[in-house]
Amino acid sequence: MKSFIKYIFITLITLVNVIMTEAKTTGYIHKPLAAEGCQMEYNVTKKGDDYYIIVTATSDRLYFLENPEMKIRTFENEVISLKGEVEGNNRGSSAGYIIGNTVISSTEIKSSALFQLTPEQFIVLSHGIAKIRLSMRPMNHEKEFRKDKIGHDLYQLYLNAKKKDEEF
Repeated sequence: MKSFIKYIFITLITLVNVIMTEAKTTGYIHKPLAAEGCQMEYNVTKKGDDYYIIVTATSDRLYFLENPEMKIRTFENEVISLKGEVEGNNRGSSAGYIIGNTVISSTEIKSSALFQLTPEQFIVLSHGIAKIRLSMRPMNHEKEFRKDKIGHDLYQLYLNAKKKDEEF
């Protein structure tokens, strides 16, 4: 009985910590095809006087081109086209697993790029992102949303980065 109460208590504390913690990134998992599935993470940072969205893709094949492009369409049909710069294409862990007599290799590539936005463009993102397209290899990453999953969060991350800079 004491073990059960201890378990409930720890679970409640963990739940409260998760709820109270501010999100430092936003993102989603996208699997149009099993082989090209990827996890996308978005964050906002300030570099010099400009604000950037950092996009990190974790995948088994996808990586950013040398001069990546991002297109965003909001739910109000506003389109933002951005040119970016690659921060890195790192080949991560290489592993494999055996099914029957077949060895299937599994590699992980972590690729990051920076895209500069103006404060006005961040305000447009707060209207919600309906579609996003990133130029990658071997195929472009494209995701449509029925409801906003990352637009409002990116705007909040921008406000947090701006607040940190102003409070220094």
